[in-house]
Amino acid sequence: MKRYIILVYVVLSCTMGSFAQKKTTEFTRENYLEDFDFIVKLIKEQHPNPFRFIAKEKFDEQTTVLRNQLMERPTLETFFLANPLALIHDAHLELLPDGDVYSAFIKQGMFFPLNTTVYDNRVFVNQYVKEVPIGAELIQVNGQSVQDIIKQIPPKVDGDIAASTQKDFGQYASILFPHSSYFTIVYRANSLTPLQTVNLKAVDFDRFNYNKNKSVLPLKVLAYSSGIYGSVLDQETYLLQINSFALSEDYAYAILNTVFSEIKDKKIKQLILDIRDNSGGSLTNIPLFYSFISQTKRFENTYRYATKVPYIKVKEHLIDDTNRLMNRTDITNLDNYMQQRFDQNEADGFYYGNDRLEESYVANYPQDKNAFTGKVILIQNNNTISAAAYFAYMFQQNQRGVIVGQETRSCSNFTTAAWFLNYKLPNTESIVALPRSEIFFNTVANKDCHCRGVIPDYSISADQYQLGLQEVEDAELKMALSLLKK
Repeated sequence: MKRYIILVYVVLSCTMGSFAQKKTTEFTRENYLEDFDFIVKLIKEQHPNPFRFIAKEKFDEQTTVLRNQLMERPTLETFFLANPLALIHDAHLELLPDGDVYSAFIKQGMFFPLNTTVYDNRVFVNQYVKEVPIGAELIQVNGQSVQDIIKQIPPKVDGDIAASTQKDFGQYASILFPHSSYFTIVYRANSLTPLQTVNLKAVDFDRFNYNKNKSVLPLKVLAYSSGIYGSVLDQETYLLQINSFALSEDYAYAILNTVFSEIKDKKIKQLILDIRDNSGGSLTNIPLFYSFISQTKRFENTYRYATKVPYIKVKEHLIDDTNRLMNRTDITNLDNYMQQRFDQNEADGFYYGNDRLEESYVANYPQDKNAFTGKVILIQNNNTISAAAYFAYMFQQNQRGVIVGQETRSCSNFTTAAWFLNYKLPNTESIVALPRSEIFFNTVANKDCHCRGVIPDYSISADQYQLGLQEVEDAELKMALSLLKK
């Protein structure tokens, strides 16, 4: 079984195909409430450590509020917006819609007419349209403050991390105003101009998706398609963009070896390493990637798996990767796997991964023969998560260079993930993706009830971000380049 730290980024998106359509109007209040209650059960009984960041009493109190909202407005929109997963602040938890239910939903729904991007809780237009200038800041939508709307979007973060860049404002506004034929938008072109108002017609899903594909930022589209993309910026500087660590070790090494051989051949003196929007991947890949920038012959690669729930307690509605309900044998096999690889520590109540689990683990990792030992700057953002946050943590712990950007969305010293369990809810048939273990970037399970991500050394302001968008320029990359000149 491969040990992946997985982040499925979408909340209300899926691969579209030809489905036998399900009408969302067929779901009753009781259907939604039954599915809601099952999600609560999963959190309480199956999550590896559900009450690290929220007391059980407060969780119960807040789930009651959300459940009452669903009772008052039993709709698919409310079901997704009021689901309790976000309450425990685990960035890896997911609620994914059933494909045919979602297909019916998008065909009958209308969507926000502008593609947007969020930076430090401010929302900017992220496409060229004739009605609103590129980079304009949205102030109000349909009479509601954009700031209030942003606050309503459930956070997908670990612990106390404040991360707004991961919030899809356009998608949320579409769900918040599902029957709007027009959107009244108040915006400001820049900080020196007065507020202006425009009424824009809502769009269908095809146009909504088209707008997303016409976004200006991010600019690193080649990295998105290949996972790793390197380019020479000038005679002394190289830019390496890593959009995913979910690559096979053989493929990753082949690409990295080629890149760093080129860096050596060209006598590059400065490297900018960009892991913005990197959603993680294989944890065992992280030291491999870092070995190409290590300044020491060996470096410490220390992480440990721990869970409080090593067995499958909730067996109903559990499905495999093919969407098939698991049988008794399937579940027994999963339990046997964990039983062989996790041992209980009675002193702290955690089950820790043992030597059987760590068959491929290398604690004292060697530097690669083509390692670059010159000056390195790392760029990260709120969408740097999971295994990618471990890379940023390793970079920071080894004092390898300065970090530019935003706080990572995963904790700096631990996160959840690995061996996800997928449950298909009995009525809406939505999928709940639930991690089975926490991963600690040290040797001891962290008992802290608070956490922050990897904190950058330098950040740009939202005004700088807006200006970069308007000028079709990467403001964070610009800052990194300016720091290299100092």
